[in-house]
Amino acid sequence: FSQVDKLWSIVPAMYAWMCVTDTRTTLMAFLATLWSVRLTYNFYRRGGYNGLPFGGEEDYRWEILRRGTLGGWWTLLTNKFILGVFNLVFISLFQNLLLLYIASPSVVAWSMAMKRTHCDNDEGVQNLSSLNALDGIA
Repeated sequence: FSQVDKLWSIVPAMYAWMCVTDTRTTLMAFLATLWSVRLTYNFYRRGGYNGLPFGGEEDYRWEILRRGTLGGWWTLLTNKFILGVFNLVFISLFQNLLLLYIASPSVVAWSMAMKRTHCDNDEGVQNLSSLNALDGIA
């Protein structure tokens, strides 16, 4: 079971709150938290947080990978050792970097907070637009 699935909806909001320094970054963290609450609730509703840390519902795609039904080089993942290396490199490391990338606008806003301290109305509209775009992707 991939534990990153359980963190996918929580970690970007945590990264965003780590960048709070002014009104702009607070707004961004608040919007990221709303997005996280929605995703976390949906994952909980599907049974993703049931049981022990390695319990709960697993994403259906992992079973497809383990069975090798995709064919091609994906059949390499039927080997438990190769699947373990894939889990370490892609799941544990790369997906956590991807989660940081999702929160990267907060990091940029945090760095800009050194230069100014107010939040323009246009930025609020841009933040809402970004949240809507992220919701469409998810």
